[in-house]
Amino acid sequence: MPERRHAQATHFIVLTRSPLEPPMPLPRFLRAYYAYVFLFDFMLGYAIYTVYFQLSGLDVWGIALLFVIWSVVAAIFEIPSGALADHFDRRWQMMAAPLVKAVAFIIWALAGGSFVLFAIGFVVWSFADSLVSGCKQALLYEHVEAAGQAEEYDRVLGRDRAIVEISAGVALILGGIVGHFSMPLALWLAVPPLALAAIIAFWLPDIRLRPEAVADRPGYFSHVTEALSEFRRSADLRFITAYLTLGIMLFGVLEEFDPLYYLAVGMPIWSFGLIGALAIAAYAAANVSAHRFAGFRAGGWLFPLAGGCLLLTAGIAESAWLLIPLMMAYICAAPVWVLGEAKFQRVMGGASRATTTSTMMFFHCVASIGMCLAIGGLALAIGLIPTYGWCGVYLIAFSAWAWWRDRKGQSAI
Repeated sequence: MPERRHAQATHFIVLTRSPLEPPMPLPRFLRAYYAYVFLFDFMLGYAIYTVYFQLSGLDVWGIALLFVIWSVVAAIFEIPSGALADHFDRRWQMMAAPLVKAVAFIIWALAGGSFVLFAIGFVVWSFADSLVSGCKQALLYEHVEAAGQAEEYDRVLGRDRAIVEISAGVALILGGIVGHFSMPLALWLAVPPLALAAIIAFWLPDIRLRPEAVADRPGYFSHVTEALSEFRRSADLRFITAYLTLGIMLFGVLEEFDPLYYLAVGMPIWSFGLIGALAIAAYAAANVSAHRFAGFRAGGWLFPLAGGCLLLTAGIAESAWLLIPLMMAYICAAPVWVLGEAKFQRVMGGASRATTTSTMMFFHCVASIGMCLAIGGLALAIGLIPTYGWCGVYLIAFSAWAWWRDRKGQSAI
């Protein structure tokens, strides 16, 4: 699909490269990319930061408000940062994101229980994730497509997600142990891997770029216009976005409250990392295997239905044994999350790929605000454990909608 050019396009160095001429072999790119992905999420503070907030004096509602702040900031910056990634060299945002993210953990380590500083840390972290979200997915798809392996994107994205989980799993184990002795130290140890990720990003070239001629280039705002036009034109794009943001991405919000769930069922802080790592190992395996379900249309509603039933079970009592159905619910979400995001990349035209992806993430952030408020409010009213059960009821209702849309011919996988 041809790009739409902004009326005020200016003359400067054109940044283009034929998709048939990748700047580096795909295996070499993937090695650097996977290293970046691993380091970007290798945060020892993941294991303890929610509990760190609670032990610093925040209640569940205060913690939920922090997640709302994260979502609001992300909603503000997602589309502008996606347009920046489409307009300039994607590599610079990939380099900047981990450095900005490191600042958030430094602020938390120095916060001393201050809600304001915790909130500022979330603003910084959210901005960092906005820089990399649409940019990273666009960069990966473009390299895979340029190598003539677009049909393998499900598999590549599954490995991407698995490496994220493996990184988080190792960090959870180490972070739980370090956090048992010193929570601020676990936060400080987030800085070195993020600095290394910024260095590795230099070897992640933007496949579109080759400075060799002077010509017209679309204006910055034309990327936003093109992304919104894609959503207006494509019913499939709108459906996949609704499917991911209103249903499957609930797990991305809910997992932030999981350490509080562990605490509520009586697990010691040192065990948080081990619990999370065991679950993540299974979740990573589910991500790697997600491509095997490509084309399994019924999975679009069966997986959310299974996940909802498992969450409902996890919310019936305060028992450590119910950690099992809780973790299994996340495993059920893995295949449809990977396949839904992969189909999203294939359905779009690609003229402003990062901006279009960031637009989908914008809707996710808006939905996350409501989800965080609902989870926080329910937890205050009826308790955290029953809240997980009601999340299960919501997913069961969502799976009924997904089944109805499947009968109408729309599937996210």
